[in-house]
Amino acid sequence: MLDDLAPAEREAFLAGRYTTDRLKALRATIDGWGSALNEAVTGVWGPAAQALAGYEAGHVAAVIGEVIDGPPIKVPSAQALYRRAALKPLMGEHVERMIKGFSADTTQRVYVTVRQGMASGQTTAEIMRALRGTTELRGEDGLIFAAKRDVERLVRTARNHIADVASDEVYEALGAPYVVRVASLEGRTCKSCAALDGKVYKRDEPRPPATLHPNCRCRYAPSFDGEMVGNRPFMRALKVKKRDGTDRFRSLGDMTKKQREAAGLQTGQVAAGTTYADWFGRQDAAFQREWLGEARYRLYRDGKYELTRFIDPKNGKTYTLEELRRRDAQTFRNVFGE
Repeated sequence: MLDDLAPAEREAFLAGRYTTDRLKALRATIDGWGSALNEAVTGVWGPAAQALAGYEAGHVAAVIGEVIDGPPIKVPSAQALYRRAALKPLMGEHVERMIKGFSADTTQRVYVTVRQGMASGQTTAEIMRALRGTTELRGEDGLIFAAKRDVERLVRTARNHIADVASDEVYEALGAPYVVRVASLEGRTCKSCAALDGKVYKRDEPRPPATLHPNCRCRYAPSFDGEMVGNRPFMRALKVKKRDGTDRFRSLGDMTKKQREAAGLQTGQVAAGTTYADWFGRQDAAFQREWLGEARYRLYRDGKYELTRFIDPKNGKTYTLEELRRRDAQTFRNVFGE
């Protein structure tokens, strides 16, 4: 369809005008793809998200019921739980707006990609490669793959939010006076979540949301005395290479046997009261250096920084090295000679 456009039509497309049958057909094709994407995402999301809310609350209630004597814990219906999660902001937005807005935002990115390609003199084949990606990278450098990755991240993030809201309803019905923040003990956990791990809050007092950022997996666990009982799992591994040559920490299911061996994979359990900071302090220098980066590792090792010192306590964001330098010039001089 792009090949068929006359020079005047290409100029009109760049200006956002659809004045001919060919331009209208091109717009209908792109918008139709966006509508199909919206139907696919929202059509699956609604029923699945509601079922998740009900399942999560029921599962948590059943697990707690096995260790606590008393009558069965009564929880709201799945529909009511999902409504409460939908009304509670997730990273400043509401879940349904995020889900419904995804396809519109992605469709607009298609228009932007095509217009940028036209404006820079790219061929149709080059524009399509920008959309579909290259064969060498199995499409992972294309917009379509990016959309798939983005919707997976959105759904995974929203699922964590819904599960936490549903669980909190069970904690309220249980009468648990405290909740404890729980992060994942592994390399993919971000510094903000690691610093907050193990923090205890009264259940009815303000606290950071469980889901702080995209792909966040943190949750709150109930507690009657501010302590946690039982065990929690961990996964220790060094970074492994992606197809594009970059290194990153990978999930257990996202590594081949060879990659697991190369990363020195270790899994197991520790006492539930073990915080990320406690667990991290027991890891070897190679893992600590990869997770923190060389400069922060030196501050941690030689400057005796705790993990919380890398984080702004007001908003949970990680300080840049320059911000850390301004906040603690003396330690920087001691560690780096600056």
